[in-house]
Amino acid sequence: MSSKLIIYPPTAINKIGYDTILRATLRKCYTPYGREYLERLWASADKNIVQERLACISEWLKLLESSSHPLSAAEDIREDIKECRIAGSALPLESFVAILQNARIARIIKQFFSKQEGNYPHLEQIADYFVNLKPLEDAIQKVVTERGDLRDNASSELKSIRNRINGEKNRLRDTIQRVMKRVVQQGMASDEGPTIRSGRMVIPIQSEFKRKVDGFIHDVSASGQTVYIEPVEALQINNEIRQLEALEQREIDRIIRELTSIVSSHADSLLLNTDQLALMDAIHSRAQIGLDLDGSVPQLSTDMSLQLINARNPNLALKNQKTLDTEPVIPLNLKLDKDELGLIITGPNAGGKSVAMKTAGLLSYMLQCGYPIPVQPDSVLPIINGIFVDVGDDQSIENDLSTFSSRLLWMRNTLSKLMPGSLVLIDEAGAGTDPEEGGALFQAFVEEVIRKNGRVIVTTHHGSLKVFAHSHKNVVNGAMEFNQENLSPTYHFKKGIPGSSYAFEIADRMKLPESLMRQARELLGEKRDSMGDLLISLEKKMQESDEITADYKRRLAEIEKRERTLAEQTSNIENKRKNILEKAFRDAEEILKTANRRIEEAVEKVVMEGREDKEKIRDARKSIDEVKQEIRTGKKEYENEVEEEIVRRNEKPKVGDYVVIGDGNSIGELAEISGNNATVMMNGMRIKSKLNKLVKTNPPKKKEKTYFTRSFTTTGDIDLSVKPRIDLRGMRGDEAINELTVYLDKAIARGLKSAEIIHGKGEGILLKLVHEYLESRKEVESYDIAPWESGGTGCTVVNLK
Repeated sequence: MSSKLIIYPPTAINKIGYDTILRATLRKCYTPYGREYLERLWASADKNIVQERLACISEWLKLLESSSHPLSAAEDIREDIKECRIAGSALPLESFVAILQNARIARIIKQFFSKQEGNYPHLEQIADYFVNLKPLEDAIQKVVTERGDLRDNASSELKSIRNRINGEKNRLRDTIQRVMKRVVQQGMASDEGPTIRSGRMVIPIQSEFKRKVDGFIHDVSASGQTVYIEPVEALQINNEIRQLEALEQREIDRIIRELTSIVSSHADSLLLNTDQLALMDAIHSRAQIGLDLDGSVPQLSTDMSLQLINARNPNLALKNQKTLDTEPVIPLNLKLDKDELGLIITGPNAGGKSVAMKTAGLLSYMLQCGYPIPVQPDSVLPIINGIFVDVGDDQSIENDLSTFSSRLLWMRNTLSKLMPGSLVLIDEAGAGTDPEEGGALFQAFVEEVIRKNGRVIVTTHHGSLKVFAHSHKNVVNGAMEFNQENLSPTYHFKKGIPGSSYAFEIADRMKLPESLMRQARELLGEKRDSMGDLLISLEKKMQESDEITADYKRRLAEIEKRERTLAEQTSNIENKRKNILEKAFRDAEEILKTANRRIEEAVEKVVMEGREDKEKIRDARKSIDEVKQEIRTGKKEYENEVEEEIVRRNEKPKVGDYVVIGDGNSIGELAEISGNNATVMMNGMRIKSKLNKLVKTNPPKKKEKTYFTRSFTTTGDIDLSVKPRIDLRGMRGDEAINELTVYLDKAIARGLKSAEIIHGKGEGILLKLVHEYLESRKEVESYDIAPWESGGTGCTVVNLK
């Protein structure tokens, strides 16, 4: 059995939106090899292959979180490799630059993953297949510059010839200048200086003096007023230069043919590296799309059970991100047990039925192509063996097929190709023919798909299919919710109940004539009308029940949160109390030791000086009493400190109070309160925090004045430590600039002289934003792209004043 997933019709995956995802993925590629790989990529029905693909993607996502990746742009060299295999061939100089680029990228990737020590086992295994072609790199770099020019020292012979050419050109220039100076003095030259005509250096002479200057005329001006003469003194030098240039070209041809031969000897290794680059690039680009989608790698089920948790349609999610739309994509939550092989989705027009169906199909296909998908990680998807799609748009005038005839043809071919574990998607089942006959036909088709152990998801308005789903043990109803207050769709999916089409309600809202609506209801019939009312009533009750459940869960979550906060605060207070008491006891012990030491000293002094000295005994007793008083005073002070600290911890701070954030030690003044948000002035900085994170304390001791006044936000303890690098990858533009602002402020305040800003390569958008922002900072001395070994275009090095 082929590991490829069956697709019918061939355009099925585009009908559910994969073509848009593919185009977006291709734009993330660095190489033409990666783009070709993705264009040929086909979803696999082999669970082992799917798991291997997802393991590689997971490792690349992990890599992007921890460091920059080693991949960079490369040109296609496959035609050059074919050309170099021909005996005596000579590649263009720019081809050697592309080959050097390919060899270098392959070596960097291989070296990068060889140092990872098993952190990325699947990627390391792929990288191990790259061939290190450093000798070829050295051979090319010895001959060709990065810009594609032949080096002067590509060979000793070439260097000698070019030195001779330069010498002759200098001699020619001196000769021409000497003749030019003479004819200018004699008034025979035109206003121009020496120039080049027909590859020879000439001087411009006024036409009437052309016979007075010995030499060869190469050109005449358009007006006829100037002739361009090669002086006879320069003829021999120019001829010598031409002969040397011919020698130069022969040596260049020899060098290039020799280098082409060296490339040919590495042709197989170069082609192997292009295959590995294609695989690496395809992994990278799918992972990048996964990041754009905020995607994850879900679990794979061992049977046909399916659970999509907060799933978003990938195309809508990408569109949302591209347009920076603040309106979120409504997630799809869908759970189907292994025996629930049929799902009938009903509901109003434009209510999201088709989007829900296509989302389920597209996510399955993308996952089996090796994409992270926009679902929660604990979602579960089965491995499907085929995908069959009918959206009712295959009408063909050329083949004399109506919409309904094309659907019948699709049904016939689907049943002939269908394998167990396939996914069948049908949009608007029963449309295009008599409703009762169409409903019956599609019901029979759904039963046949289930009999063959396939899964089928159907969208429809047909009441007979709703009844069928209710009575069949392997089929379930599902509805797209409708807001009955404002008669608009909510796009939320609800499993287990059929939905109403709300045709009459929407028509009423559109203010169709009352007489028309009355007649329509009479034509529909009392029984049908009652059924519609029943569905609407049922859906309304379900919505009310959901709202009550959601409110209950919200309140329960708030209570649990408060309990956790209270427990944390109680624990913090108790820990603080214990720490203060311990400190008090330690200090009291120290005072007692001091007292004992002074007592001993006093007694010793008395003994040494004699017991008869009553004055000194009195002095000693006085000293003892003073120490005892110190102990009593110190103990009382620490007991008061403990009590004050406990009171402060339980007292809600107000504006003007001095506070600490969390369990930190830095003291600031509470400047502003807004709800549970607070602003604290601390060391000249405005720090935003949650009010419940603040603890009232005593005023601090005076410190030196600071002039650092930038604002930033924290939700806990403040940390002003600065690392020499900041990573902005994965952030949106405004978020990245905010993070960079805080980082630079702290770096400048701490006296950092240089820093690395990692923004990634991607499409260069974040790089441009970072550079524009650095231009606006007067504290920035200079900035530039990092060397390729330090990240290249994915990193900017900034020097601070």
